[in-house]
Amino acid sequence: MVQKDKLIQLYFSEYKESARKLKKKNTDGKRTYERRIKSLSHELQNSSSKKITQVRLEDYHRQIRNLSYYAFRQDNQVAVMRIRDFLLPELVRLDLALLDEEEQEIITTKFLDYLRTEMPGKICIRTLRDLCRHYSEYGVRGQIIDLVPTRPEMEFPEALEMERKFILHIGPTNCGKTFHALERLREAEHGVYLGPLRLLALEVYEKMKDFGLACTMLTGEECIREDDSRIVSSTIEMLDIDQTYDVAVIDEAQMIADEDRGHSWTRAILGVKASEIHICMSPAAEEVITHLITLCHDSYEIRRYERMTSLECEDVSFRFPEDVQQGDALIVFTKRAVLDIAGRLEASGRKASVVYGSLPPEIRRRQIKLFTEGKTKVVVSTDAIGMGLNLPVRRIVFMQTDKFDGKSRRPLNVSEVKQIAGRAGRYGMYDTGYVNAMGGEALDYIRAQFENTEPKISRVSLGFPHVLLDMAEPLNTILKIWKSVEPEPPFEKISIDEILFLYERAYKAREDIDGFEDKHTLYRMLTCSIDIKNRDIVWLWLYYCQTYTADICLDFPTLEMCTDSGLMKYETYYKMLDLYHQFSNRIGKNMDAERLELEREKTEDRIMRYLVRDKKNYIQKCKYCGRTLPLGYEFRVCDQCFAASRNRKGRKG
Repeated sequence: MVQKDKLIQLYFSEYKESARKLKKKNTDGKRTYERRIKSLSHELQNSSSKKITQVRLEDYHRQIRNLSYYAFRQDNQVAVMRIRDFLLPELVRLDLALLDEEEQEIITTKFLDYLRTEMPGKICIRTLRDLCRHYSEYGVRGQIIDLVPTRPEMEFPEALEMERKFILHIGPTNCGKTFHALERLREAEHGVYLGPLRLLALEVYEKMKDFGLACTMLTGEECIREDDSRIVSSTIEMLDIDQTYDVAVIDEAQMIADEDRGHSWTRAILGVKASEIHICMSPAAEEVITHLITLCHDSYEIRRYERMTSLECEDVSFRFPEDVQQGDALIVFTKRAVLDIAGRLEASGRKASVVYGSLPPEIRRRQIKLFTEGKTKVVVSTDAIGMGLNLPVRRIVFMQTDKFDGKSRRPLNVSEVKQIAGRAGRYGMYDTGYVNAMGGEALDYIRAQFENTEPKISRVSLGFPHVLLDMAEPLNTILKIWKSVEPEPPFEKISIDEILFLYERAYKAREDIDGFEDKHTLYRMLTCSIDIKNRDIVWLWLYYCQTYTADICLDFPTLEMCTDSGLMKYETYYKMLDLYHQFSNRIGKNMDAERLELEREKTEDRIMRYLVRDKKNYIQKCKYCGRTLPLGYEFRVCDQCFAASRNRKGRKG
């Protein structure tokens, strides 16, 4: 940081130059400016640096500019001296007090030169803090533009040098496209399957084992290694970009547009080092996928597929629970609704499997197995069911037609309806699949989406380039400015809101985090896949950030760390176990693998017992009178209790 005297000198020269260039249309303050210099000096000296605000400080800058105008124009040496020796030192004091530690580090001789040449006169109307932020963005933005290749495929030079052949398997759900790709994979000497879910990776792993092939399964939650493995079955984020394969299969490639995970498909297509690459996708993704392949100057062929069973939208709307049939999949979009409907089915004597996002993968597998073996007749699920899971579903029933997408509640779009509806009518079990919705209005909406043509995907998600971690600026500055630099279509950046959220948590505790200044280490911490809405998980993540250097192992999580109760307590604990595994791998810590496996099994059994025995407890009831609420009811108080509550308040008023 530069000396305070140099800052004062800069301020003085800038205000002097501003007075020379400024043109005032009126001279209202001309007769009183000397008196105002004295009173403002007194005001600044008595201003607390702790209470000063950005707006107030900016006003001081402008006032001194106006006073300087008269002092320098009239060559009033006494007034000029007061500005130089009294006003400006106090202004600099307050300006510096408003800066945080990162901003103070910016105040270098290079920064002062930038103000003189690139922002002349701006210090007279803007605060030092405002100019520091502008300087950070100006400098880092230029470096980012210089460092990041203008073409994303240039980040993968080794893949660019290869002559890769892509085979695109394009078709709707239930058409056999993934089956044909896997048939080629099992012939590979060294192949890799890349899918969106741990359950799909497990499904492929088990298929390869059934074929008698040595296979390794690799996901964020676990690793099952086998000696002399020919095939790796993994989630797409786990792709080892340095490995070379002869055959690669990339599944569900229409997810390339997903703002949170889509960059992993972009990375795989541009960077996987395989001579033969099979991509399975919906027709909507064809244009953007072929665009990426063309950028890499690779060749491709297209194989198109049609559904192997017909799919029909029923004419009469679904009623619950009267119309529930064996083989139905009832679709809702919250965990609360899944458990509520499953509980109502159980109360009426119907056993149901449940599938939702926060359910541990192994429990999802067990729930699906109960359904596939006929031990449960119905599955109640969120849209997780639409992600390539092979289930003996005869009919998809949309119990809800809108969902919260993380930003707002909105109706389902065409792609979502088709992806979920396509799960109906499993080939080999049913000749026809059916689609329905609860209520006439909902059915009309689903039918309209079902009959519409799925729009083409128009964007490709890009991830954060790791080359930027070598820059000198703080990580949050790099992230924010990288986020603001717009790439050319069809590329769009991933959302980094969760990373920035975790950065703020880590920054507040930075003095307790070894390696906080090491951006590579910090980035590995920040990109742990965790539920940031769960306070217990965020607390454990921050605890690991603060203590990871204390021993060769991280502290093993315990059930007592969870503040939730019932089913949520064990779901949270399972997430803690995943975080222990994930953080250990990312930071290179030893793990107690035996204990981890044992705790996972115990927790899975406990969650399974909750789901098998206690679903009736999740039926939504009025929190006051205990009356069962109508299906899909948005509130936790029934109409009668709400009305009674309002009447009581009215009488008190």
